[in-house]
Amino acid sequence: MGRLVNIGGISDEDAEMAVLCSAAFDATLAALKPGARARDVYNGWQSVVDAAGMPEYRRHHCGYLVGIGFPPSWTGGPRVTGLRHDSDLLMQEGMTFHLMSWFTETGRGNYFVSNTVLLGNQGVEVLTTTPHGPHIA
Repeated sequence: MGRLVNIGGISDEDAEMAVLCSAAFDATLAALKPGARARDVYNGWQSVVDAAGMPEYRRHHCGYLVGIGFPPSWTGGPRVTGLRHDSDLLMQEGMTFHLMSWFTETGRGNYFVSNTVLLGNQGVEVLTTTPHGPHIA
């Protein structure tokens, strides 16, 4: 799980990105279902970004598989198995992901939220209950 915490207040731009961040995260959840491909899940996230007028903003992935990892790395292989725009990875019940909705260096504000989720037979279960925010300390 990841959250940004703003100290003392939040700018209007960052608050706008917080709303976009949550909407994009929710779109990722809606696209993540058994039988979908990783690219479909990524496209769910990217469609919200595009609709917000930022089609040039791209991330290398909007989440990655988590679980037991073995050498040579914590992911069990040479790179993270991510939800990428060009991946044919088939979504299957029982998969667990760290989903991320990440907006930095957008020119319109910054915000980030992530959660670990389990893909079950009833859909996606978010394994944390901490609100997306914004959080101000």
